[in-house]
Amino acid sequence: MALLYSCTAEAVICKLKSAMARHGIPESVISYNGPCYASSNFQQFAKSWSFTHNTTSPHYPQSNGLAKKTVQTAKKLLDKAKAEHKDPYLSLLEYRNTPVDNLKWPAQLLMSRRLCSILPATPKQLEPQVVCQQTVRVRREVCQQRQQTYFNRAARNLPQLYPGTPVRFRQQDGSWKPAMVTSCADTSRSYNITTDTGQVYRRNRRHHREGRNSVGGDEFIQPTVNSNDSSVVSQPPLVEPPDKDNTLIHNSIWACY
Repeated sequence: MALLYSCTAEAVICKLKSAMARHGIPESVISYNGPCYASSNFQQFAKSWSFTHNTTSPHYPQSNGLAKKTVQTAKKLLDKAKAEHKDPYLSLLEYRNTPVDNLKWPAQLLMSRRLCSILPATPKQLEPQVVCQQTVRVRREVCQQRQQTYFNRAARNLPQLYPGTPVRFRQQDGSWKPAMVTSCADTSRSYNITTDTGQVYRRNRRHHREGRNSVGGDEFIQPTVNSNDSSVVSQPPLVEPPDKDNTLIHNSIWACY
């Protein structure tokens, strides 16, 4: 955790540099599509520090669930510490010394040792203990598989979309606008679509509905001109989307909120 007084790209980059100097540079950083992460400064930072920067699907918070869950947990700790007039840093310390999801405690997973806190502990308990990463990975996969089983009881896979498919996509105000699928996006289950005015968006499959080339009597016109938009993206290679998302979050991948 880091205290931010500003959400500019420079402030976020400074905090990330501090964290990476302490824990090392990850292979990949996953973030939402905020201005600080979409800026050229952050792209240059990712290039100079040799890590891959991936963004989640716009207007689809579920795709950034790991970071949001972490933020929710941290907020609960801070709110409880404030209500009880306790030091919030001690609350964070004890959280890092508490087992999570039937695994080792976070400090043990990260530093192979238990942190010394205000709670009594014997010298033997504070001795370093190397954690088998293979065992942790297997247990994590079992936990994720269990969560996937419960989630899939009320969920189903939507049909794949292919370049040239006419669709309607949901906008922020709840209305539906006609567009054409141009390619599969880099993020899982997302597509790049182009409207009749030439605007290019990246949206999750849940925001798309297959339909005719007209909505409300307005015929869809094949786009020829591109215009600037906050969600405008470049055209990636035409590849088919995966059947399902089996991505696992490893220690070499950071999720940012």
